[in-house]
Parts: sequence; structure tokens; C-alpha cells
Amino acid sequence: MKKVIVFLGVSLAFMSQIFADGKIPANVVALDKASNSYIDIHEVTIGDWNVFLDYIKGIDGENSLAYRGSFPNDDICRQAYKVEDYLTNPNFQNYPIVGITYEQARSYCGWRTDYENRNKKKSNTTIYMYSLPTESDLQNAYDLQTAKTSVKSIAPIDLKVKEIMNVADNVRELTVNKKVVLEAGANGLRFENYSDANANLGFRCKLILK
Repeated sequence: MKKVIVFLGVSLAFMSQIFADGKIPANVVALDKASNSYIDIHEVTIGDWNVFLDYIKGIDGENSLAYRGSFPNDDICRQAYKVEDYLTNPNFQNYPIVGITYEQARSYCGWRTDYENRNKKKSNTTIYMYSLPTESDLQNAYDLQTAKTSVKSIAPIDLKVKEIMNVADNVRELTVNKKVVLEAGANGLRFENYSDANANLGFRCKLILK
């Protein structure tokens, strides 16, 4: 078992991958083994977003449009976390990233696809493809998770848990079809149309192995 921990710049990120068999990251759960589709155990965190920001800064520079355009909405994040330094404060690195747009979330998925394919072991010929999940993906993930207790405010993510968590329990989540999980009902998840970034909207990634 090999653990690869990514630290870029001064990032306090927790974006780490443990490949149990050299191919499948241990922080994802299988959705459909026939299609080799998986989904993140938890939402993308502030720490994960810092890795993304540091990478763009290192490639394009801190004055680039790509870098400046990848920051979350400060006003929204301060509203959510009640602190000014949410991006660098170590107490908030395990919290889900909020205040980001649909386009920013899509950019993160594209970056993650490129980054992980570039940095995998040479002996690993598997292609990783990350995207936002569909409504059906999130419904399947919700059905798989063991804990279904809602919270009224954003809670930190327990990175030690190895089962899927927080679907419809923590922040609302984006889908690739511009739908947002509203809540869990008697007949499954309910969705609404995406409008813009807000203080209670995050996302997780879907992974397909090719």
C-alpha cells in the first residue's frame, strides 16, 4: 500500500490518495462496478481547494486570471465560517469548500483529472476521469451511506471515516446537470435548479476508471 500526500507551496491541504491495489483510490466508493464508476467519500474540502489554488499559482502565477478566478467568494465563505482567514486557518481545512460556482467546480474536476493522471505510477495504465456527479449518482451514494442524520450548520469532515458520508446531511451538492441536492425525502433526494454560489453549496467528485 502506497500513500502519496500532496503538499504544494504552503498549503495545509489534506488531499491524499491511498491506492490499495495500485489503481483505485481508497477515498472513493464504488457506485457501479460494471461501468467502473466511483464517488468521493466526502465533499471537496477547503484543504483540497488550497492544493488546487497552489497548483494554478505555481503554473500561471498569482496575478493570472486563472488563479484569481479560482478563489471562492470571500463574502460567502466568511458568512459560512465566521472567520476572515478560512482558507489558511488550520481549524477549517477539513470543512467543505463553499462559495464556489458551477464553473469553478467543473474546473476543479478537470484539474484533478489531469493532475492525478500525470502523477500516477508509470506501471498504472488506468485513466482517471473526474467530473461532477449526476442526480442518480448522488441518489445511489445516499443509499449507500450509513449515517443519515441532518445537521443545521456546516460541520467538519472526519477524514478517518472510510464509508460514504454527508450526502444531503452537511452542505447541498452540485451535479453535472446544474441541479443541487435540496434535501432527503421519503422518496429519495430532492433537487432544485442551481442558481449561483452560496454559503451552503459544495460538491464532491465522481470518478470513472478507463
